[in-house]
Amino acid sequence: MKFGSFEKSGEKFVGIVNGDNVEKVNGNIFTGEYGKTGDSYSISELKILPPVSPSSMIALAKNYGSHLQGEAPPKQPEPFFKTISSITSHDQEIIIPRDSEKVDAESELVVVIGKLAKDVPQDKVFDYIFGYTCGNDVSARDWQKGDKSWWRAKSSDSFSPIGPFIETEIDPENLNIIGKVNGNIVQSCNTSEMIWSIPKTVEFITKYVTLFPGDCIFTGTSGTAGQIKPGDIVEIEIDGIGKLVNHCV
Repeated sequence: MKFGSFEKSGEKFVGIVNGDNVEKVNGNIFTGEYGKTGDSYSISELKILPPVSPSSMIALAKNYGSHLQGEAPPKQPEPFFKTISSITSHDQEIIIPRDSEKVDAESELVVVIGKLAKDVPQDKVFDYIFGYTCGNDVSARDWQKGDKSWWRAKSSDSFSPIGPFIETEIDPENLNIIGKVNGNIVQSCNTSEMIWSIPKTVEFITKYVTLFPGDCIFTGTSGTAGQIKPGDIVEIEIDGIGKLVNHCV
C-alpha cells in the first residue's frame, strides 16, 4: 500500500495512493488506526508534501562497494545525522548554495520507521519498519571534505528530498535504484549490493539511538553520484515506490 501527504486549498492530509487517485484518511497510519473519509482526489489536483515529518533523520556513509573509490569497507555501519530542516518534497526545488563549488545528488532507498525502536535485534527489525521511500542525500563535496563535520555539506536547506510516497508492501533487499540528471542515468544499483543490510543497520543504530514513528534512515548511495547545478532536473526512481523529481535553482 502506498501512503502520501498532500495539500489542497491550504488543508494538509494523508492519503492512500492508487495509481493517479488519492483517498483521504483520518487517524494514525503507523498504528493502523485510521479510516477512509470518503474523499477522493486526482493527484493532479494536489500538492505533494514530504510523506512523513520525522523527529530525526539518519543516513549511512560508505554502504555500497561501488561508492568506496578504493577504500576498505567500513567495519561497522557508519551513520550520520541530517537535519529535518533540510527536508523537501517531490517537485520542489533543490537550492544549490552559491559558495559551494561541487554539489552532488545521491540516489538512495529510505527506510521509514513505524514504531518506537530501541535495541531492536536483527530478526525483529522488519516488525519496526513502516515502509520505504525514495531519497536524495544532496551533498556539497567541497564542504564535506573541508569542514570538520558534515553539518552544511549534508544538511543545507533542501538537501534532503524524500518521496513521493511510502510503499509498505515491498522487499527492500532487492530493489533497483536509478538516479538521473537531465534524463541521463548517473547512478544504477540494486539494494542487494548494500555492505550493511537494513536489519544490521537498524540493530546497530537502535543500540545507541531511539527511533520514533516517521523517523527516516537513508541507506547509502552507489557509484559516483551525479553533479548538479542550477537548471538541472534530478530524478530518483526505485522499483515499486515511484519517482522523486526535483529542480535545481
